[in-house]
Amino acid sequence: MEKIEEKHNANGHEDELGRILQYFHALVFSANPAQDVPESIKGVQKAEEIVFTLMEARRALSMASKGDFSYKITSKGFISGTLKALQANLNHLGWMAHRIADGDMQHRVSFMGEFSNAFNSMVEQLSETLKKLHKEEERWQLAMLCSRDVVWEIDLESGAPPYYSLRIFELFGITPEDAPNIGDWPKFFHAGDHVTLTLYRRFILRKNPPSSFKLDHKLRCADGKYRWFLTRGMTVFDPIKGTPLRIIGVTADIQDRKEREEYFSYRATHDALTDLPNRTMFDERLKNGIAVAKRAGSRLAVVMVDLDKFKYINDTFGHNAGDHVLMEIAKRLQKNVRESDVASRFGGDEFAMILNFEDEPQVITKVLQRTMLALKKPILIDGNEVFVTASFGVSVYPSDGESLESLMAHADEAMYHAKALGRNACVFWGHGKRFDVIRFGTEWR
Repeated sequence: MEKIEEKHNANGHEDELGRILQYFHALVFSANPAQDVPESIKGVQKAEEIVFTLMEARRALSMASKGDFSYKITSKGFISGTLKALQANLNHLGWMAHRIADGDMQHRVSFMGEFSNAFNSMVEQLSETLKKLHKEEERWQLAMLCSRDVVWEIDLESGAPPYYSLRIFELFGITPEDAPNIGDWPKFFHAGDHVTLTLYRRFILRKNPPSSFKLDHKLRCADGKYRWFLTRGMTVFDPIKGTPLRIIGVTADIQDRKEREEYFSYRATHDALTDLPNRTMFDERLKNGIAVAKRAGSRLAVVMVDLDKFKYINDTFGHNAGDHVLMEIAKRLQKNVRESDVASRFGGDEFAMILNFEDEPQVITKVLQRTMLALKKPILIDGNEVFVTASFGVSVYPSDGESLESLMAHADEAMYHAKALGRNACVFWGHGKRFDVIRFGTEWR
Protein backbone atom coordinates (compact mmCIF):
# COMPACT_ATOMS: atom_id res chain seq x y z
CA MET A 1 0.00 0.00 0.00
CA GLU A 2 2.81 2.42 0.90
CA LYS A 3 4.53 1.56 -2.38
CA ILE A 4 1.35 2.45 -4.28
CA GLU A 5 1.09 5.82 -2.46
CA GLU A 6 4.76 6.58 -3.14
CA LYS A 7 4.28 5.80 -6.81
CA HIS A 8 1.18 7.97 -6.91
CA ASN A 9 3.02 10.85 -5.28
CA ALA A 10 5.91 10.45 -7.71
CA ASN A 11 3.54 10.59 -10.66
CA GLY A 12 1.90 13.71 -9.19
CA HIS A 13 5.27 15.44 -8.81
CA GLU A 14 6.17 14.60 -12.40
CA ASP A 15 2.91 16.09 -13.64
CA GLU A 16 3.43 19.29 -11.63
CA LEU A 17 7.02 19.58 -12.86
CA GLY A 18 5.75 19.23 -16.43
CA ARG A 19 3.25 22.06 -15.93
CA ILE A 20 6.00 24.28 -14.46
CA LEU A 21 8.33 23.53 -17.39
CA GLN A 22 5.55 24.17 -19.89
CA TYR A 23 4.80 27.52 -18.21
CA PHE A 24 8.42 28.71 -18.36
CA HIS A 25 8.76 27.33 -21.90
CA ALA A 26 5.77 29.45 -22.92
CA LEU A 27 7.25 32.53 -21.23
CA VAL A 28 10.38 32.14 -23.34
CA PHE A 29 9.02 30.93 -26.68
CA SER A 30 5.28 31.66 -26.94
CA ALA A 31 3.86 34.89 -28.34
CA ASN A 32 0.89 34.66 -25.98
CA PRO A 33 1.84 32.68 -22.85
CA ALA A 34 -0.67 31.74 -20.18
CA GLN A 35 -1.12 34.35 -17.52
CA ASP A 36 -1.86 31.92 -14.68
CA VAL A 37 1.18 31.04 -12.58
CA PRO A 38 1.29 27.40 -11.45
CA GLU A 39 0.17 27.09 -7.84
CA SER A 40 3.21 25.08 -6.89
CA ILE A 41 5.61 28.01 -7.51
CA LYS A 42 3.51 30.73 -5.96
CA GLY A 43 5.27 32.01 -2.87
CA VAL A 44 8.56 30.49 -4.03
CA GLN A 45 10.86 33.56 -4.15
CA LYS A 46 13.36 32.33 -6.73
CA ALA A 47 10.62 31.07 -9.02
CA GLU A 48 8.73 34.35 -8.74
CA GLU A 49 11.94 36.32 -9.47
CA ILE A 50 12.46 34.24 -12.62
CA VAL A 51 8.86 34.86 -13.72
CA PHE A 52 9.14 38.61 -13.02
CA THR A 53 12.45 38.90 -14.88
CA LEU A 54 11.16 37.00 -17.89
CA MET A 55 7.98 39.12 -18.01
CA GLU A 56 10.06 42.34 -17.91
CA ALA A 57 12.34 40.95 -20.61
CA ARG A 58 9.36 40.08 -22.80
CA ARG A 59 7.87 43.57 -22.37
CA ALA A 60 11.22 45.27 -23.02
CA LEU A 61 11.95 43.22 -26.13
CA SER A 62 8.42 43.79 -27.45
CA MET A 63 8.81 47.58 -27.05
CA ALA A 64 12.32 47.53 -28.54
CA SER A 65 11.08 45.62 -31.60
CA LYS A 66 8.77 48.58 -32.26
CA GLY A 67 11.57 51.14 -31.84
CA ASP A 68 10.58 52.15 -28.32
CA PHE A 69 13.52 51.96 -25.93
CA SER A 70 11.87 53.70 -23.00
CA TYR A 71 11.11 50.45 -21.17
CA LYS A 72 11.90 50.20 -17.47
CA ILE A 73 13.88 47.32 -15.90
CA THR A 74 13.51 46.94 -12.13
CA SER A 75 14.69 43.34 -11.72
CA LYS A 76 18.30 42.45 -11.21
CA GLY A 77 20.65 39.88 -12.61
CA PHE A 78 22.31 39.05 -15.91
CA ILE A 79 19.25 39.29 -18.18
CA SER A 80 18.11 42.56 -16.61
CA GLY A 81 21.61 44.00 -16.73
CA THR A 82 22.02 43.03 -20.38
CA LEU A 83 18.69 44.64 -21.28
CA LYS A 84 19.68 47.82 -19.45
CA ALA A 85 23.02 47.88 -21.28
CA LEU A 86 21.27 47.33 -24.62
CA GLN A 87 18.81 50.07 -23.75
CA ALA A 88 21.63 52.49 -22.91
CA ASN A 89 23.52 51.65 -26.09
CA LEU A 90 20.47 52.03 -28.29
CA ASN A 91 19.50 55.31 -26.64
CA HIS A 92 23.04 56.53 -27.18
CA LEU A 93 22.84 55.52 -30.84
CA GLY A 94 19.56 57.41 -31.10
CA TRP A 95 21.18 60.48 -29.57
CA MET A 96 24.11 60.17 -31.99
CA ALA A 97 21.72 59.84 -34.93
CA HIS A 98 20.05 63.12 -33.92
CA ARG A 99 23.46 64.79 -33.63
CA ILE A 100 24.40 63.52 -37.08
CA ALA A 101 21.09 64.77 -38.46
CA ASP A 102 22.00 68.19 -37.03
CA GLY A 103 25.33 68.06 -38.85
CA ASP A 104 27.60 67.01 -35.97
CA MET A 105 29.90 64.35 -37.42
CA GLN A 106 32.47 64.27 -34.59
CA HIS A 107 31.03 61.43 -32.50
CA ARG A 108 31.90 57.75 -32.94
CA VAL A 109 30.71 54.43 -31.42
CA SER A 110 33.28 52.31 -29.56
CA PHE A 111 31.24 49.86 -27.47
CA MET A 112 29.44 47.59 -29.94
CA GLY A 113 32.16 45.62 -31.71
CA GLU A 114 31.73 45.06 -35.43
CA PHE A 115 28.59 47.17 -35.45
CA SER A 116 30.69 50.08 -34.16
CA ASN A 117 33.10 49.69 -37.07
CA ALA A 118 30.28 49.63 -39.61
CA PHE A 119 28.49 52.55 -37.97
CA ASN A 120 31.65 54.67 -37.73
CA SER A 121 32.53 53.91 -41.34
CA MET A 122 29.06 55.03 -42.39
CA VAL A 123 29.42 58.28 -40.42
CA GLU A 124 32.84 58.97 -41.96
CA GLN A 125 31.54 58.40 -45.49
CA LEU A 126 28.52 60.56 -44.76
CA SER A 127 30.82 63.27 -43.38
CA GLU A 128 32.94 63.24 -46.55
CA THR A 129 29.84 63.32 -48.73
CA LEU A 130 28.44 66.28 -46.80
CA LYS A 131 31.75 68.13 -47.12
CA LYS A 132 31.65 67.62 -50.88
CA LEU A 133 28.01 68.72 -51.01
CA HIS A 134 28.76 71.82 -48.94
CA LYS A 135 31.67 72.64 -51.23
CA GLU A 136 29.49 72.15 -54.31
CA GLU A 137 26.74 74.25 -52.77
CA GLU A 138 29.21 77.01 -51.92
CA ARG A 139 30.59 76.91 -55.47
CA TRP A 140 27.04 77.01 -56.86
CA GLN A 141 26.04 79.92 -54.60
CA LEU A 142 29.17 81.89 -55.50
CA ALA A 143 28.60 81.17 -59.19
CA MET A 144 25.04 82.49 -58.96
CA LEU A 145 26.18 85.58 -57.04
CA CYS A 146 28.87 86.29 -59.64
CA SER A 147 26.63 85.48 -62.59
CA ARG A 148 24.88 88.26 -64.45
CA ASP A 149 22.09 85.82 -65.34
CA VAL A 150 18.95 84.83 -63.45
CA VAL A 151 18.81 81.17 -62.47
CA TRP A 152 15.29 79.85 -62.02
CA GLU A 153 13.39 76.61 -61.45
CA ILE A 154 9.69 75.80 -61.81
CA ASP A 155 8.05 72.78 -60.18
CA LEU A 156 5.27 71.87 -62.61
CA GLU A 157 3.97 69.02 -60.47
CA SER A 158 3.51 70.70 -57.08
CA GLY A 159 2.76 74.20 -58.30
CA ALA A 160 5.07 75.62 -55.62
CA PRO A 161 6.35 79.20 -56.08
CA PRO A 162 9.25 79.31 -58.56
CA TYR A 163 12.82 79.58 -57.36
CA TYR A 164 14.78 82.64 -58.52
CA SER A 165 18.38 83.60 -57.87
CA LEU A 166 18.96 87.04 -56.34
CA ARG A 167 19.95 88.48 -59.71
CA ILE A 168 16.29 88.72 -60.72
CA PHE A 169 15.65 91.57 -58.29
CA GLU A 170 18.49 93.63 -59.73
CA LEU A 171 17.77 92.76 -63.34
CA PHE A 172 14.02 93.46 -63.28
CA GLY A 173 14.05 96.13 -60.57
CA ILE A 174 11.58 94.24 -58.35
CA THR A 175 11.48 93.31 -54.67
CA PRO A 176 11.25 89.76 -53.27
CA GLU A 177 7.57 90.42 -52.54
CA ASP A 178 7.01 91.18 -56.23
CA ALA A 179 8.71 88.00 -57.51
CA PRO A 180 6.22 86.63 -60.06
CA ASN A 181 4.44 83.35 -59.56
CA ILE A 182 4.20 81.07 -62.54
CA GLY A 183 0.68 82.27 -63.32
CA ASP A 184 1.88 85.91 -63.46
CA TRP A 185 4.48 85.42 -66.18
CA PRO A 186 2.27 86.45 -69.17
CA LYS A 187 1.98 89.93 -67.61
CA PHE A 188 5.68 90.42 -68.37
CA PHE A 189 5.51 89.21 -71.99
CA HIS A 190 5.58 91.72 -74.81
CA ALA A 191 2.24 92.16 -76.56
CA GLY A 192 2.11 90.08 -79.70
CA ASP A 193 4.92 87.75 -78.62
CA HIS A 194 3.06 84.61 -79.60
CA VAL A 195 6.18 82.43 -79.60
CA THR A 196 6.87 83.01 -75.90
CA LEU A 197 3.19 82.73 -74.98
CA THR A 198 2.77 79.46 -76.87
CA LEU A 199 5.84 77.96 -75.21
CA TYR A 200 4.56 79.08 -71.79
CA ARG A 201 1.18 77.40 -72.38
CA ARG A 202 2.84 74.13 -73.42
CA PHE A 203 4.62 74.02 -70.09
CA ILE A 204 1.68 75.13 -67.95
CA LEU A 205 -0.70 72.67 -69.58
CA ARG A 206 2.10 70.05 -69.62
CA LYS A 207 1.28 69.26 -73.22
CA ASN A 208 4.31 68.14 -75.22
CA PRO A 209 6.82 70.67 -73.83
CA PRO A 210 10.29 70.63 -75.43
CA SER A 211 13.16 68.92 -73.65
CA SER A 212 15.19 72.11 -74.09
CA PHE A 213 14.66 75.55 -75.55
CA LYS A 214 16.44 78.83 -76.35
CA LEU A 215 14.48 82.03 -76.77
CA ASP A 216 15.19 85.71 -77.49
CA HIS A 217 12.27 87.73 -76.20
CA LYS A 218 11.24 91.00 -74.58
CA LEU A 219 10.11 91.20 -70.95
CA ARG A 220 8.66 94.13 -69.02
CA CYS A 221 10.70 95.46 -66.11
CA ALA A 222 9.51 97.32 -63.01
CA ASP A 223 9.90 100.70 -64.75
CA GLY A 224 7.40 99.61 -67.41
CA LYS A 225 10.03 99.42 -70.14
CA TYR A 226 10.70 96.29 -72.16
CA ARG A 227 14.19 94.84 -72.45
CA TRP A 228 15.60 92.03 -74.53
CA PHE A 229 16.42 88.78 -72.71
CA LEU A 230 17.84 85.42 -73.73
CA THR A 231 16.26 82.48 -71.90
CA ARG A 232 17.61 78.94 -72.03
CA GLY A 233 15.90 76.04 -70.27
CA MET A 234 15.71 72.29 -69.89
CA THR A 235 12.80 70.09 -68.87
CA VAL A 236 13.07 67.27 -66.33
CA PHE A 237 10.67 64.42 -67.15
CA ASP A 238 9.33 61.56 -65.06
CA PRO A 239 11.46 58.60 -66.18
CA ILE A 240 8.47 56.22 -66.11
CA LYS A 241 5.43 58.29 -67.07
CA GLY A 242 7.29 60.73 -69.31
CA THR A 243 5.36 63.68 -67.88
CA PRO A 244 7.22 66.98 -67.30
CA LEU A 245 8.16 67.55 -63.66
CA ARG A 246 10.39 70.64 -63.55
CA ILE A 247 11.89 73.31 -65.77
CA ILE A 248 15.34 74.67 -64.93
CA GLY A 249 16.89 77.55 -66.81
CA VAL A 250 18.76 80.83 -66.95
CA THR A 251 17.70 84.24 -68.24
CA ALA A 252 20.30 86.77 -69.42
CA ASP A 253 19.94 90.47 -70.23
CA ILE A 254 20.90 90.93 -73.90
CA GLN A 255 19.57 94.47 -74.36
CA ASP A 256 23.04 95.88 -75.11
CA ARG A 257 23.74 93.09 -77.57
CA LYS A 258 20.43 93.64 -79.35
CA GLU A 259 21.07 97.38 -79.56
CA ARG A 260 24.50 96.73 -81.05
CA GLU A 261 23.01 94.26 -83.53
CA GLU A 262 20.31 96.74 -84.50
CA TYR A 263 22.91 99.50 -84.82
CA PHE A 264 25.21 97.44 -87.06
CA SER A 265 22.23 96.16 -89.05
CA TYR A 266 21.09 99.76 -89.54
CA ARG A 267 24.57 100.91 -90.45
CA ALA A 268 24.85 98.08 -92.98
CA THR A 269 21.83 99.44 -94.85
CA HIS A 270 22.21 103.20 -94.30
CA ASP A 271 24.71 105.81 -95.39
CA ALA A 272 26.97 106.85 -92.51
CA LEU A 273 27.05 110.56 -93.46
CA THR A 274 23.46 111.32 -94.49
CA ASP A 275 21.60 108.45 -92.77
CA LEU A 276 19.75 107.78 -96.02
CA PRO A 277 19.29 104.17 -97.21
CA ASN A 278 22.45 102.99 -98.99
CA ARG A 279 22.80 101.03 -102.22
CA THR A 280 22.17 97.70 -100.46
CA MET A 281 18.80 98.79 -99.08
CA PHE A 282 17.95 100.67 -102.28
CA ASP A 283 18.37 97.50 -104.33
CA GLU A 284 16.23 95.53 -101.88
CA ARG A 285 13.49 98.16 -101.91
CA LEU A 286 13.59 98.33 -105.70
CA LYS A 287 13.24 94.54 -106.04
CA ASN A 288 10.27 94.59 -103.67
CA GLY A 289 8.80 97.61 -105.48
CA ILE A 290 9.03 95.84 -108.85
CA ALA A 291 7.31 92.76 -107.41
CA VAL A 292 4.50 94.87 -105.91
CA ALA A 293 4.04 96.87 -109.13
CA LYS A 294 3.89 93.65 -111.15
CA ARG A 295 1.16 92.21 -108.93
CA ALA A 296 -0.83 95.45 -108.70
CA GLY A 297 -0.36 96.52 -112.31
CA SER A 298 1.11 99.83 -111.16
CA ARG A 299 4.29 101.68 -112.14
CA LEU A 300 7.40 103.08 -110.54
CA ALA A 301 10.22 105.39 -111.54
CA VAL A 302 13.92 104.99 -110.81
CA VAL A 303 15.68 108.35 -110.56
CA MET A 304 19.46 108.79 -110.55
CA VAL A 305 20.59 112.13 -109.12
CA ASP A 306 24.11 113.52 -109.52
CA LEU A 307 25.13 116.91 -108.12
CA ASP A 308 26.59 119.33 -110.65
CA LYS A 309 30.17 120.55 -110.15
CA PHE A 310 30.31 119.25 -106.59
CA LYS A 311 34.11 118.97 -106.85
CA TYR A 312 34.24 122.79 -106.99
CA ILE A 313 32.62 122.99 -103.54
CA ASN A 314 35.10 120.53 -102.05
CA ASP A 315 38.07 122.29 -103.64
CA THR A 316 36.88 125.78 -102.69
CA PHE A 317 35.41 125.34 -99.20
CA GLY A 318 36.98 122.06 -98.06
CA HIS A 319 35.66 118.56 -97.45
CA ASN A 320 33.82 119.50 -94.23
CA ALA A 321 31.79 122.01 -96.21
CA GLY A 322 31.25 119.36 -98.87
CA ASP A 323 29.89 116.97 -96.23
CA HIS A 324 27.60 119.72 -94.97
CA VAL A 325 26.23 120.18 -98.50
CA LEU A 326 25.67 116.44 -98.92
CA MET A 327 23.76 116.25 -95.63
CA GLU A 328 21.61 119.22 -96.59
CA ILE A 329 20.86 117.74 -100.02
CA ALA A 330 19.89 114.46 -98.32
CA LYS A 331 17.46 116.28 -96.00
CA ARG A 332 15.83 118.05 -98.94
CA LEU A 333 15.49 114.84 -100.93
CA GLN A 334 13.96 113.03 -97.95
CA LYS A 335 11.59 115.91 -97.27
CA ASN A 336 10.28 116.18 -100.80
CA VAL A 337 9.57 112.52 -101.58
CA ARG A 338 6.41 110.85 -100.34
CA GLU A 339 6.23 108.29 -97.57
CA SER A 340 5.84 105.48 -100.11
CA ASP A 341 8.97 106.61 -102.00
CA VAL A 342 12.67 106.01 -101.29
CA ALA A 343 15.54 108.50 -101.27
CA SER A 344 19.03 106.96 -101.15
CA ARG A 345 22.70 107.91 -101.33
CA PHE A 346 25.02 105.62 -103.26
CA GLY A 347 28.22 107.44 -102.36
CA GLY A 348 30.11 110.61 -103.25
CA ASP A 349 27.66 113.10 -104.82
CA GLU A 350 25.42 110.39 -106.27
CA PHE A 351 21.86 109.89 -104.99
CA ALA A 352 18.88 107.86 -106.20
CA MET A 353 15.12 107.70 -105.69
CA ILE A 354 12.28 105.22 -106.18
CA LEU A 355 8.96 106.90 -106.91
CA ASN A 356 5.77 104.81 -106.94
CA PHE A 357 2.68 105.82 -108.97
CA GLU A 358 -0.33 104.37 -110.73
CA ASP A 359 -0.93 105.61 -114.30
CA GLU A 360 -0.59 109.38 -113.90
CA PRO A 361 2.96 110.38 -114.93
CA GLN A 362 2.24 113.97 -113.90
CA VAL A 363 2.44 112.79 -110.27
CA ILE A 364 6.07 111.86 -110.79
CA THR A 365 6.70 115.07 -112.69
CA LYS A 366 5.46 117.11 -109.74
CA VAL A 367 7.65 115.20 -107.29
CA LEU A 368 10.69 115.69 -109.53
CA GLN A 369 9.93 119.39 -110.04
CA ARG A 370 9.47 119.94 -106.32
CA THR A 371 12.70 118.11 -105.56
CA MET A 372 14.82 119.91 -108.16
CA LEU A 373 13.59 123.30 -107.03
CA ALA A 374 14.30 122.38 -103.39
CA LEU A 375 17.89 121.49 -104.29
CA LYS A 376 18.40 124.83 -106.01
CA LYS A 377 17.78 126.82 -102.85
CA PRO A 378 21.00 128.30 -101.43
CA ILE A 379 23.01 126.52 -98.77
CA LEU A 380 24.86 128.65 -96.20
CA ILE A 381 28.57 127.79 -95.77
CA ASP A 382 30.73 129.96 -93.52
CA GLY A 383 28.41 132.88 -94.10
CA ASN A 384 28.40 132.35 -97.87
CA GLU A 385 25.41 131.24 -99.93
CA VAL A 386 26.23 128.31 -102.17
CA PHE A 387 23.89 127.26 -104.96
CA VAL A 388 23.75 123.62 -105.98
CA THR A 389 22.04 122.06 -108.99
CA ALA A 390 21.66 118.43 -109.97
CA SER A 391 21.19 116.29 -113.07
CA PHE A 392 18.33 113.77 -112.94
CA GLY A 393 18.00 110.58 -115.03
CA VAL A 394 14.68 108.70 -114.96
CA SER A 395 13.56 105.25 -116.12
CA VAL A 396 10.04 103.90 -115.65
CA TYR A 397 8.80 100.39 -114.92
CA PRO A 398 7.65 98.53 -116.98
CA SER A 399 8.08 100.58 -120.16
CA ASP A 400 11.82 101.20 -119.71
CA GLY A 401 12.66 97.85 -118.17
CA GLU A 402 11.28 95.14 -115.92
CA SER A 403 14.38 94.25 -113.94
CA LEU A 404 16.50 96.09 -111.42
CA GLU A 405 19.52 95.96 -113.71
CA SER A 406 17.77 97.39 -116.77
CA LEU A 407 15.97 100.16 -114.85
CA MET A 408 19.20 101.22 -113.10
CA ALA A 409 21.20 101.16 -116.33
CA HIS A 410 18.62 103.21 -118.24
CA ALA A 411 18.23 105.77 -115.42
CA ASP A 412 22.02 106.11 -115.26
CA GLU A 413 22.21 106.57 -119.02
CA ALA A 414 19.52 109.27 -118.89
CA MET A 415 21.37 111.05 -116.07
CA TYR A 416 24.61 111.19 -118.09
CA HIS A 417 22.58 112.53 -120.99
CA ALA A 418 21.38 115.34 -118.70
CA LYS A 419 25.02 116.08 -117.83
CA ALA A 420 25.89 116.20 -121.52
CA LEU A 421 23.09 118.69 -122.17
CA GLY A 422 24.64 121.16 -119.75
CA ARG A 423 23.49 119.81 -116.41
CA ASN A 424 20.58 121.09 -114.23
CA ALA A 425 18.10 119.00 -116.23
CA CYS A 426 15.79 116.03 -115.75
CA VAL A 427 15.95 113.45 -118.54
CA PHE A 428 13.55 110.55 -119.05
CA TRP A 429 15.00 107.55 -120.83
CA GLY A 430 12.05 107.67 -123.23
CA HIS A 431 11.05 104.03 -123.65
CA GLY A 432 14.36 103.24 -125.31
CA LYS A 433 13.56 105.41 -128.38
CA ARG A 434 14.37 108.95 -127.30
CA PHE A 435 15.38 111.08 -124.30
CA ASP A 436 12.70 113.41 -122.96
CA VAL A 437 14.34 116.47 -121.40
CA ILE A 438 12.63 118.66 -118.82
CA ARG A 439 14.13 121.83 -117.36
CA PHE A 440 12.03 123.10 -114.47
CA GLY A 441 11.78 126.81 -113.78
CA THR A 442 12.12 128.45 -110.40
CA GLU A 443 8.47 128.03 -109.48
CA TRP A 444 5.76 125.46 -109.88
CA ARG A 445 2.17 125.07 -108.90
